[in-house]
Amino acid sequence: MEKKVKEVEKPLKFKEIVMPYSNLENTYTDYDRKLQPKMDFESAALKEFYLKHRVELIETTIKKCEEYLDADDWMEEETFPRIKDLTGEWYLASVSAQNQDKKIMVQLYLHFLGYYSRECGRKVVDDYLGMEAWFVYDPVQKTFSFDG
Repeated sequence: MEKKVKEVEKPLKFKEIVMPYSNLENTYTDYDRKLQPKMDFESAALKEFYLKHRVELIETTIKKCEEYLDADDWMEEETFPRIKDLTGEWYLASVSAQNQDKKIMVQLYLHFLGYYSRECGRKVVDDYLGMEAWFVYDPVQKTFSFDG
């Protein structure tokens, strides 16, 4: 007799959305306003530092988000977030970098989009889940550590 193997759903693949509008006032953004991220750098050197390491930081953040969302059973109706409600799209909402105790602290805040029912009064696709990532850069070791 042949056993049926339960198919495991593949994890959600994330895709970045680049917001089209300049954030001239450097304020908090959301999906409705479509502003580029709020940027808060202690100095021009820290902004350059972030831009140099942006790809690595984003890739690590997305990997950690995937691990988090894959680690638990987020498929249940009563849970938040629910994987089935996520579109897979995300955008960078804010970035900050500052010197602290001879190290560099970098914070990224991402908004993930989700589906909403028409009855809830929101757009069908809108901000659903915010996730924050903290990194500590050790200039002596020249390495980042993910700090949650």
